Amino acid sequence: MAKRRRRLRVRLMASFALVGLAIPASLSVLTYYWARTYLLDQRQTSALHQAEANATLTGTLLDASPANVTRILSSLQTPSTSEGALLYNGQWFGESAVAGPDAMPAGLIRAVVDGRQAARQRYHQGRAQELAIGIPLRGGDAYFQIFSLADLTSTLRTLRDSLAAGSLLGFAVSLALGAWAARRVLTPARDIGQAAASIAAGQLDARLDAEGDRELAELATGFNAMVDSLQARIERDSRFASDVSHELRSPLTTLSSAVQVMQNRRHELSARSARALDLLGDEVGRFERLVEDLLEISRYDAGVARMELEPVDVMALLKGLLSEADQVAPVDCGTDMNTVILADRRRLEQTVRNVVRNAVVHAGGVSRASISTAGPDTEIAIEDQGPGIAHDDAGMIFERFARGKAAGRRSSGQGLGLGLSLVLEHMRLQGGSVRVEPVHPHGSRFVLRLPTRRP
Repeated sequence: MAKRRRRLRVRLMASFALVGLAIPASLSVLTYYWARTYLLDQRQTSALHQAEANATLTGTLLDASPANVTRILSSLQTPSTSEGALLYNGQWFGESAVAGPDAMPAGLIRAVVDGRQAARQRYHQGRAQELAIGIPLRGGDAYFQIFSLADLTSTLRTLRDSLAAGSLLGFAVSLALGAWAARRVLTPARDIGQAAASIAAGQLDARLDAEGDRELAELATGFNAMVDSLQARIERDSRFASDVSHELRSPLTTLSSAVQVMQNRRHELSARSARALDLLGDEVGRFERLVEDLLEISRYDAGVARMELEPVDVMALLKGLLSEADQVAPVDCGTDMNTVILADRRRLEQTVRNVVRNAVVHAGGVSRASISTAGPDTEIAIEDQGPGIAHDDAGMIFERFARGKAAGRRSSGQGLGLGLSLVLEHMRLQGGSVRVEPVHPHGSRFVLRLPTRRP
């Protein structure tokens, strides 16, 4: 879930960042293109008017005084960023040494001189951009004026850099906004996930804060109402199971006492009656375990199960329960290992007893047991050499009433599917866990893991 939240957060931030980059970048490109077009048009129009005026004046002065070409050129009013050049009687005259045919595109010159039409062209002279305008005069002469566009280029470069910086700033702001929005959006989702996880773990009083935004308040209210309904149903079912179990205890106690009385006079019964008495005793015992398991389960469902820690010698407890089940499997343990920990003795006994009984009933008995340390925890492993647990059953054997392939078959030796679910509940209550592993070449290993609390 954490990984999914990170991915969603990244997607939200990326979406904001892309939108925040795309919009300013698009506006910047359009702004730059519009500004560049407008400024170039304005500069070219102004330059053309000035070149036409100078060409007209030059033609007039040449008609009046054809011998003073250089003086005529110097008398023209040209800005400091432009220079004029004149092709007169096949000879080039310029305001400076650089103002000549070599400083202009040859195509422009041919269009003006040979084509006898006014022309203009932007070009690069080195790294500088320039604009040349040519206007034909009478008699095959022509007037040219070169305008430097360096100032305009600098202005456009400054505008481009400013727009790029603005786009990057917009991207950074959008990224920050995306992070803020993602946190705002995902925080309620995270709260819902945490509340759902708490409820799934048995904390039925977990609720969401219904204060805040209207939409989120409606969601929280609906979620809380759903949990209220779920909690009421679970508590109702739990009370029903608890009440039924309590009601069954008294007649079961009476029945068990009656069986015990009859067992005391077993020698007076015929073989057939003794066999029937044994079957009755097994069924009564099985029924008593069922009632006790249901009562224990109802305590967990009602949330009233409490842990009572006391010093427990795990080695002695394990050996005692193996002996109780007539199991002679070896118990491995380090020679210098301290096996005394703080644990809930009653629940730990029931946990180990259920695992041992499961091995006896379903796998032919316990083949090996061990006690070891695993970091800060203590592990109790109980192995068997039975047929193992099918892959499809491995994920559900700790669920209530899960019996795997035994489901549908009833015998006095089969459980009802509550033993291993109680193992899981007992281990969770004590802060531990339980897992099942396959054993080579066949068999299973149940590993009970408990926090190592020292007395």
